[in-house]
Amino acid sequence: MSIREVENKPEIMAHFPDSPYRWMELGEEADPYAYVAIAERDDVLEAHISMTKWGPQVRRNLHVDLEWFKEEARRLGKNRILGIRANDKGEFDPNLFRFARLYGAVDMCVFQTVALEVE
Repeated sequence: MSIREVENKPEIMAHFPDSPYRWMELGEEADPYAYVAIAERDDVLEAHISMTKWGPQVRRNLHVDLEWFKEEARRLGKNRILGIRANDKGEFDPNLFRFARLYGAVDMCVFQTVALEVE
């Protein structure tokens, strides 16, 4: 397992609010392969993952690291992990569902949001 909870929000997740997230770094300390923000939501553990590299070893490591996230969800009394991908450019990622299925994800859907500023 190569998961470390970090105190400071990773730069790649600067657009996230500070709360209610916990910040995780995956991979070797000097060379992380991903950052994850997690938060408790009702009966789910919300998880946002930002990959910084990819490859066969990273795929194997992620498979192992996901077991820690499952255990953490169980420890917190959550029924499932809800993975969310955000893209502020409005682009749909056709590889997301294929990627998620590699790790056993089910019940996939497209979720879009908009923001309306109130002056």
